[in-house]
Amino acid sequence: MLRPPRDFSKAYTEEELDEVKAIFRTMPSYKDGHISTTDNTLLCASIGYMRTPEQRHASVQYWNKNFGGTIPLDELIKIFRIIHNPLEVTINRIEAYDTDGDGFISANEFVEFIKLMVIHQPKLQDVSYEEFVKEADIDLDGRVSLDESRAWIQKRFQ
Repeated sequence: MLRPPRDFSKAYTEEELDEVKAIFRTMPSYKDGHISTTDNTLLCASIGYMRTPEQRHASVQYWNKNFGGTIPLDELIKIFRIIHNPLEVTINRIEAYDTDGDGFISANEFVEFIKLMVIHQPKLQDVSYEEFVKEADIDLDGRVSLDESRAWIQKRFQ
């Protein structure tokens, strides 16, 4: 069942999250709390989560890169609990882009992060990695830590 587009400026209620979980479990690839990213478009349409083709592509890339081509239900629900708050979503997701786990955001990690996060904050669209480092590198070590990244995101959202 396809739903009309949802207003994502409002928080999901627990009942709505239960409905998302139930719809998630009906996806063709559902198994053990995960679905394939191939079901992403169907899932989004089924829950009324309308996005542009570019946004859908960035979302699939995020799931592919960080979760091996699957969308875990528990991770999706974590995002949907805060999706009404773009700042919280952006701060929450930065850790997932530290793909090498070193506690810093590299140029490649930043580019991938911006591709998806521009969905939540269009102001991030025209930011280069060089500009990011210049603005966010508080301790001037030439790298941007996760904490520095979070502080920069908060500043950018003001």
